[in-house]
Amino acid sequence: MDPLMLLFLLIAGLTGADSESRRRQVSVLSGGSVTIPCFYGDRYKRHVKYWCKKNDRDACTPIVHSNSPQEGKVSIRDDPDQRVFTVTINNLTTGDSGYFRCGVKISGGSDDGDQVVLSVTDGVSTVKWMRVQRRGSVTIPCFYSDRYKTHVKYWCRGNNRDSCTPIVHSDSPQESKVSIRDDPDQRVFTLTINNFTHGDSGYYWCCVEISGASDPGDWVSLSVTDGSSRLSVDKQEVTGVEGDSVSVQCHYGYSVNKKLWCKIGGTCVSERSGSWDLDGRPVLIRDDTGNRVFIVTMRGLERKDTGWYWCDAGGLQIPVHITVKLITITESHEEDGGNNDKLRSLVQLALYVGLGLLVLLLIIIFITWKVWDKHKKKTTMSQNQGNTDLTLNPDPEYAAIGNIKRDPPGQASEEPGADVTYSSIVLSDPEQVSSRCSSHRPAVTPASDVVYSSVALKHREGAATPRGSSTCGELLLMMRAVRDTQILH
Repeated sequence: MDPLMLLFLLIAGLTGADSESRRRQVSVLSGGSVTIPCFYGDRYKRHVKYWCKKNDRDACTPIVHSNSPQEGKVSIRDDPDQRVFTVTINNLTTGDSGYFRCGVKISGGSDDGDQVVLSVTDGVSTVKWMRVQRRGSVTIPCFYSDRYKTHVKYWCRGNNRDSCTPIVHSDSPQESKVSIRDDPDQRVFTLTINNFTHGDSGYYWCCVEISGASDPGDWVSLSVTDGSSRLSVDKQEVTGVEGDSVSVQCHYGYSVNKKLWCKIGGTCVSERSGSWDLDGRPVLIRDDTGNRVFIVTMRGLERKDTGWYWCDAGGLQIPVHITVKLITITESHEEDGGNNDKLRSLVQLALYVGLGLLVLLLIIIFITWKVWDKHKKKTTMSQNQGNTDLTLNPDPEYAAIGNIKRDPPGQASEEPGADVTYSSIVLSDPEQVSSRCSSHRPAVTPASDVVYSSVALKHREGAATPRGSSTCGELLLMMRAVRDTQILH
């Protein structure tokens, strides 16, 4: 184990995290980068700021100054309006671990600044200081390098990684009140611990099991209290919608000067920043000192913002996982608090009204059609009044189709056409007609493709031949007349 880390653990175990109110712990995986905010008072707005290594204030060696903001892979940026300067370190290696200080150069006096413990791990990284409430529960994320995706992960207890006692493994994910879940795609495994007791206070390790070598791991300190957890969130799992915003309320149980919102990997912003970018994402932090809660709002969410973050107050940390996803009808209903129910009700009402109007229109059309049809029938009957169909012979071999125009009773027409009856005869079997009327020896033979017509004069004296009493002779005469007429034509 690193002697520097062992020394730090011993000091922390003796003094406690709260006594080091000006010391912050930052843990990052090697190969990554970290951005650390450093705060200062209003009277130091015009002073030179710097970043130095080692814990001894008198022997702290400056690495970079605000009046010379770049030195190798370390850069510094001062924001006097927010009274904060940030230090960014890229391409981290395990050799970058150590004690550092955010310094303010004061002429003729001792420099001032906060202490930072930077831990760059080669395999696993997690949060550092957590205070939890008795009977409560917490979820802790442990990040690991890509090369350990297929390895077994485990959670153990003890001050030393090499001698800690394993509690649960990823290939046996449940052990009493502790469970472990590995997500190789995100290269993180999470520990969920329920029903804390005072006996659960102590140091724990997130480790990766490696055969024949020392297992890489990172430590976290858990402290169980009867009262407030000193730092807590309403929910550790928060869901946001792409393009929208999400808010997290970080409750702190006592007055602290520094409140941070950090993304796992080391980049942090503070409440002094007001509105700031966290890896390109606009972040607004508002501190409500009366209720002892600072509210973090991330805007313009994208899917890549899904991941683990943490609230930091007075050196204590509490992890928060944010999931950003596309909106669906169901999710919109849940997040809008039932607004879709109102919209659905309005749509249903509109459908019912539309359906009612459609039914009413159909009824009106049906009634109009019935009235029009009745009027049409009445008009037709009026036009056909006095007209009747004439059937020359009901015999099935032939039928007569035609109309007889009759004079009104007591009235005689002066026009010759008024006394004429027009008839058409369609023969179903002309041969039968010829055979039945063979005694008359017709001069012509009926043709099968001829429609025969006849013209007959009425007897004005009312002695008209009764309907349907035509004789064969009359029929044959009519047939002959029609044939003659066709020949003439």
